[in-house]
Amino acid sequence: MKTFEFKKIEQCDPLLKEVLALRYKVYCEERGFEKPQDHPDGLERDEYDGHSVHFAAIVRHGECGDGRQEEKVVGTVRLILDSVKRFPVEQAFEFSKNLSHLKRNQVGEISRLALSKHYCSEFKGRMRWQSDAGELVNGLLRCLAQESLERGITHLYAVMARGLPILLARKKILFSQIGPEKEYHGLRTPYIGAVRDIVSRNPELFLGFQESERVSAVA
Repeated sequence: MKTFEFKKIEQCDPLLKEVLALRYKVYCEERGFEKPQDHPDGLERDEYDGHSVHFAAIVRHGECGDGRQEEKVVGTVRLILDSVKRFPVEQAFEFSKNLSHLKRNQVGEISRLALSKHYCSEFKGRMRWQSDAGELVNGLLRCLAQESLERGITHLYAVMARGLPILLARKKILFSQIGPEKEYHGLRTPYIGAVRDIVSRNPELFLGFQESERVSAVA
């Protein structure tokens, strides 16, 4: 199994360009969710990126001219924060549950989860968490959990295709459906999960993660 580094990518970080390039490959070229002509520079971005926290999974290989190892982004996810734009899930779906009791500044949305083609195919084909692809997803989930806890975010929105909530439930990562399924880049359904509940139900993944060298560097 490869060793990945998980890193929070600031808006000024040169690696943000690599994150957006990976998103372009996944969402424009491979899945066809977004139109390539809308992103002529080969970087997939939208109006929510400036209100998001971005994370990258990185592998290091080879050496640059100065002797440093080259960094390659092989996975990414973003945490969208509350803003005047509202959350994408609120724009696209009707909710069947009343969530008015939640404080908007304590809610985030998981978005733009993308793995390079090799790892994405591996994860879908084997559906195994004990694999390189599984470690990628685990690490990105830890990033989201740590950032949410540090920011006081209590709940996370997510839009998911059929089967993914079941797969997450196998890891005791539970999300509740909050609206009907609809056509949205394929059939998708809106969900919400409580951060503390997700963390407490999955101690082998989350408890003690602040002491993990690879993840403690995220903050």
